[in-house]
Amino acid sequence: MAHVHVPERIEKLVSTLRQWQKIEREVVESCASIMEKTKNARIRQFMETIRNDSAQHHRLQQFLVDSLTKEQIKLTPEELGEVWDEITAHDEVERKTIELAEECKEECRFFVQRALLDYLITDEEKHDQLLQSLEEFKKNIYPYG
Repeated sequence: MAHVHVPERIEKLVSTLRQWQKIEREVVESCASIMEKTKNARIRQFMETIRNDSAQHHRLQQFLVDSLTKEQIKLTPEELGEVWDEITAHDEVERKTIELAEECKEECRFFVQRALLDYLITDEEKHDQLLQSLEEFKKNIYPYG
C-alpha cells in the first residue's frame, strides 16, 4: 500500500474543504432565492434556518482551512482551565434545553412544529457534542482530573 505524504494529504483535505465551501455558498444563495419567491412562513423559516446553518458551516470550514494552511489550532491547559467552570455551567444549560425541547416534542402533535422541534433537539445535541470534545481534551491533558 502506497503511503500518502502528509503535505499531499493536507493539500487534498484543503481542496475538498474548499469544494465543500463552494457548495455551502450555493446553498446560501439558493435558500435566499427560494425565500424571495414565497411568502409562506413555513418555507421561509426552513430556508432561513438552512441558509444560516450553511453560512456557519462555511465559516467553520474556513477555520479548518486556516488551521491547516496558516496556523495550527492550539489550546493550552491554562486556557482551558481559565474558562472550565463556565464551560461546565454552559453544558448544563445546553442539556436543560434538550430536556425542554424533548418535553415540547412529546406534547406536540403538529407535523411542522414537531419537525422544527426535532431540528432544535439535534442542534442542541450538537452543541453538547462540541462541549464534550473539550471534556475529552481535558481528560487527555489531565489524566487524573
